[in-house]
Amino acid sequence: MEFLFEFGLFAGKFIFGAVCIVIALVCVLMAVKAAKGEMDEKKEKLKFTDLMVEAEERKDSIEDAVLRFDANKDEKTLKKELKLKSKNRNKSEEAHKKERAEKIKKAKDEGRFCPKRIFVLDFEGDTHASASHDLRLKVNAILDIATAEDEVIVNLDSPGGVVNGYGFCSSILERIRERGIHLTVCVDNVAASGGYLMSCVADKIVAAPFAYVGSIGVVANIPNFNKVLKKHDVDYEQVTAGKYKRTLTMFGENTEEGRAKFKAEMEAIHFRFKEIVSKYRPKLNIEEIATGEFWLGKDALERGLVDELNTFDAYLQNSLEFTQDCAIKISIERKEKKTLKDLLGKFFSAKTWTRAVKEEVAQSVNNATPYR
Repeated sequence: MEFLFEFGLFAGKFIFGAVCIVIALVCVLMAVKAAKGEMDEKKEKLKFTDLMVEAEERKDSIEDAVLRFDANKDEKTLKKELKLKSKNRNKSEEAHKKERAEKIKKAKDEGRFCPKRIFVLDFEGDTHASASHDLRLKVNAILDIATAEDEVIVNLDSPGGVVNGYGFCSSILERIRERGIHLTVCVDNVAASGGYLMSCVADKIVAAPFAYVGSIGVVANIPNFNKVLKKHDVDYEQVTAGKYKRTLTMFGENTEEGRAKFKAEMEAIHFRFKEIVSKYRPKLNIEEIATGEFWLGKDALERGLVDELNTFDAYLQNSLEFTQDCAIKISIERKEKKTLKDLLGKFFSAKTWTRAVKEEVAQSVNNATPYR
């Protein structure tokens, strides 16, 4: 009995040790695989979508749906009509291309700009101008091939934010304008402050009737806790080198000189903002509209802040009809990086184990012999 006990104990230790070694090896292999995958994997990739093909597919899908949902057609008639429609689709496409070519020729003869190619970008801004990185990548790609015959349409939505971030975004769009490429900015919701700093660079600004536009101004909010610190006998020391290294502070006692300097800095930024707006929209009465106010799209049109009332979708659909070659939407595709921590967390999560048990039970039930 004692021998059997010792042998069982030895076997248990051996099995436990073997299991630990296997787990350790699995973890190492997973870590190596994850690290290798992270090195090999591209963090971001440009994605190109053919909007003309997308529009045709959408049109075909809705036409098929209309045929399918027609209650007056029996199954046999429906199949026949769908088959006939599919057969005639190529003929219809050729006829549509010919019709569109004639429409474009007529528009060009009348002096209308019909872009050879359209490039479409989305810009969804936050207060930190986080989308500036993606915007730079997209614009770099466009400038590799675009010419003065092309048009870039930016679907912009931004309430503004940090000065340097939105100043940078505005400069990125300026590169398009400087190359003589037609630039249109569409605003469905809001282009305020930094958002308008970007928009004003465009050849044309298209706004929805109830979009917020404008807010040509600068604002900064700084709370001050100096009185609270004094009340609790807390001293605050701040050491600077340079007279105006810190004008206003959150914890120290602010001075009138510091406030005046901070105000002057804000005015300087506002002056540069007005300078950019005036450069690209010289007909505006800049002092009248650079008050920090915003307007609805229709009121903005009356004041000259925008050029056309329309939504992005409507403007784009109309533009596709007059585009000669292609319309490409450029976006950034990112793959989710999975680290060892993520993989282990997922492995040990209750949700994973619950799903595994459910699958096991379902499989057992499916494989069970029916009771007779």
